[in-house]
Formats: sequence, structure tokens, C-alpha cells
Amino acid sequence: MAATSALISEEEVELQIEGEALDEARDLVTNLELRVQQVKNGILDPKEAAKTLAMESANLRMKARSVNLVGFGPLTHQLDEYLSEIESVETRHADDLIAFADRIGSLLDGETVEVEEVSAVLRELPQQSSFNVEDVEITDTMVTVIIPQRAAAKVVGRELAACGYRVSSVTNPIEALELILETKPDLVITSQVMPRLSGVDLACALSAMPSTRSIPIALLTSLDPDHPDLKSLPMNVGLIRRGAQFGDDLADVLQRFNIT
Repeated sequence: MAATSALISEEEVELQIEGEALDEARDLVTNLELRVQQVKNGILDPKEAAKTLAMESANLRMKARSVNLVGFGPLTHQLDEYLSEIESVETRHADDLIAFADRIGSLLDGETVEVEEVSAVLRELPQQSSFNVEDVEITDTMVTVIIPQRAAAKVVGRELAACGYRVSSVTNPIEALELILETKPDLVITSQVMPRLSGVDLACALSAMPSTRSIPIALLTSLDPDHPDLKSLPMNVGLIRRGAQFGDDLADVLQRFNIT
């Protein structure tokens, strides 16, 4: 008996799901531009806009996880971090947010970004930090911080931002691994104690892979250097001790890896 309807292949289903996710992502980018314009025109309260944009940015980031588009994930992650640092969308933020919308929108509309170009694209985008000092010049040096505790991540981030570095914070080590593979930061600082993957595990993985073995890594820990848990730590990984030694150890790591 002849089939009355053609079966849809698995590949076609995946393409349909991805297409829907991309359409929803484009709508979210359009909303971002619209809300920024509403703030500039005095139609939308700046604080309410910040809350709404943060939620929509988180949704956009979720869309990035469901599509295979080089650069989409890192771009939405950086937008998410930018918005997490502001409580009110002020005039000085408007141009920055439009720059994000333009860059992400171009990607969604078909502009191709090679994996090797992702890092450069991110360095061109605005950087917002809770550490605001007028005489600190933002450099192109990118540091990825992987710490599950957000409060601790902010402390480390502030120290690095005070040096003018671009800081990207990640709480999930698995997500961090994917991000590092695309962004190729100048330095990775990872906490030792993390869910699913320890800092030593992550350092071993990054040190072993040809695509990431040249990236400097430092382990943030309260353990002594001769502790058994650190036995497998690669020799080229720096140590940053929590507590009173933190500042000195961080300075030593930056000097050791010539992070300027």
C-alpha cells in the first residue's frame, strides 16, 4: 500500500526547530532596539527597561544554545553580562546596547563569523563593569573567570576590571569550556571546587587540547600547593590562593603570564 503522506526526516525537524529559534531570536533583538528607543523618547522607565532587557537577554541566550551558529553564544553571553551590571538604562548605555543589537542582528541575518574571528568581534563590543573609574582604560585583554559563587566572581572581576581587563564570568564549568573554545581568552581563572567538573579537571582539559593549550590558566583555591587534590594540576597552571594572599597571587599570575 502506498504511503499517503511523506515522513519528515530527523534533519528536517532539526532545521525547523532551529529556524523557529532564529526567528524568535530576531524578534528579541528587535525588541531590544525598540525598548532602547522607548527609553530615549521618555516612553519607558529606565529602571523598568533594565529589568525587561535583562529577562529578554536571558531568553536570547537560551535561543543561542539551541542553534548551531558560530559566535552567537559568546555574543549573547557578553550582552547578558553587560545588562547584569546596570540597574537603569541611561543615555550612555543606549549606544552600547544598539551596538550589541546590530552585531547580533547581523549574525542572525546571515553574516558569517569564523571561529578564529569570534574573539576579535567580542573585543570590539562595549564592556560594562561595576568597577567604574574614569582613569582606568579598558584594554583588549580578555579574562574568563569561572566561579560558581556569584559574589566571589564579582570580587575577582572587580580586581581584574581595576586593571582595565575585559572580564567574562561563567558559573557553569561545562558552559565555560564551550565559551573558551570559541573566544580564546588571554587568561582563564577557574575555581577548584565546582559542580560536575573541578578546576583541576578543567585545567587538564584545556592544557591537553591543541586549540586551547596555549591559553594561560590559573586555579583559584584555598588548598595548599602540596594538597593531594592538586597533584594532577599541570605544571604550567598558576595558583591564586583565597584570602589574604589573593591580591599578591593574582599580581604574580598576571606577571608570570605577561598579561598586560
